[in-house]
Amino acid sequence: RGSDRIAIYDATNSTNERRNWILQECQNHSLTNNRSPIGVIFVESLCDDIELLRENYLFKVRSSPDYLANGKFSNEEEALKDLEIRVRNYEEQYQTIEDDSMSYIKIYNLSSKLLVNHIYGRMAKLIVPAVMAWNVGTRPIFLC
Repeated sequence: RGSDRIAIYDATNSTNERRNWILQECQNHSLTNNRSPIGVIFVESLCDDIELLRENYLFKVRSSPDYLANGKFSNEEEALKDLEIRVRNYEEQYQTIEDDSMSYIKIYNLSSKLLVNHIYGRMAKLIVPAVMAWNVGTRPIFLC
C-alpha cells in the first residue's frame, strides 16, 4: 500500500528506560498526528561465542577510525585491550529485553538462533527472513 513506511532507528537502546521512551514517542506521534499506531520492533544481538567475538573485535580494531586506522594505538593487542574494556563497561549498563509485551527479535551468535516475539503483520514478516539472512562473515562470491 502507498501509506506503508519503514524506519530503522540504529542506535544503542540498551536500557529498558530508553526502549520505553522510544515506544512512548512513537505512540505520541501517532496520537498527535491522528494516524494509525506505529509498529516498533526491537532487534537485539547477543553473542557469547568467544571465537565470533574475537573475530569481530579484530575486525573492529583493524578497520575502525577509533583504533589502528587513526594511529591512536601502536599495536593490535593494545587496541584489543581498549575495546574489551569498552565492551565490559557497556555490558555493565546493558539490560536485555525481557518485556514480552514488546515486539522484538533476539539474534544469538550471528543468527545461529533467533527468538521472535509478537511479530505480526506483513512488514514484520518481511523483517524476520531478512534478519535470518544477515551474515557478517567473509567468504568468496562467485559470479557466473
